[in-house]
Amino acid sequence: MIKRILQNRLSYLSVSLVLFMISLPLVSHGAVNDERFYSLLGVIAINIAAAIPPVQRLLFPPKRSV
Repeated sequence: MIKRILQNRLSYLSVSLVLFMISLPLVSHGAVNDERFYSLLGVIAINIAAAIPPVQRLLFPPKRSV
């Protein structure tokens, strides 16, 4: 399933965007209410969202045109 998502550009960018959109309110909620669990969860989601595009380029490099 992950391989299929990483092969489709629209799907992996959509997953990354959704993770960013979820993570920012989590970090904000955790920082305002002093709840470390939500802050940590948000930071983890941000890191995963930021890692998806580079990982995709390493695992499935773009095809070269001749």
